[in-house]
Amino acid sequence: MKKLADLLTASRALIAIFIVALSLEGKGALPLVILLIILGWTTDILDGRLAQRARSGASSDPSSSESTSWLGEHDFLLDMTMVFASLVYLTASGFIELQLALGYTLIAAIFILWSSGSKSVTELFAFPVVALPLIIAYQEAPWAAYAYIVWIILALISCWERFSGVVREFIAGMKQLRKI
Repeated sequence: MKKLADLLTASRALIAIFIVALSLEGKGALPLVILLIILGWTTDILDGRLAQRARSGASSDPSSSESTSWLGEHDFLLDMTMVFASLVYLTASGFIELQLALGYTLIAAIFILWSSGSKSVTELFAFPVVALPLIIAYQEAPWAAYAYIVWIILALISCWERFSGVVREFIAGMKQLRKI
């Protein structure tokens, strides 16, 4: 299970590469980019569940290692790689002005560095970038936006406990920053 979880995690790097490559296709590739984003977030959900099963099974199986793999430890980095790839696509395809994307990225990098790489600060700056393809698709390819919205609803229903945990972790991380 751990190897399958790692493959799903690694697949987000490939998805990110495909998303950036679709920049060459321009605005017409937006529906495919939305589908790749949905696929990427689906792999994130699945790899989390598989990794959790592998960890819970590891305690009863003396031959399995409970340690997290390198890919498992870098899951969040691969998530953010996919998020950044969507920003590259949206910018290179002309949906977003280059100066705006560069300015936002620079401001995000400064705050992330200031916070010593805080996951919560990274998530804070990633959220608008995650939402942007949906917002743009609503204008440019409504069926893709509706598919994304349906996927979001289904993901929230099936993963509400995990989503709630991520929100609690985000809030705790932001509270920690107040102490800096």
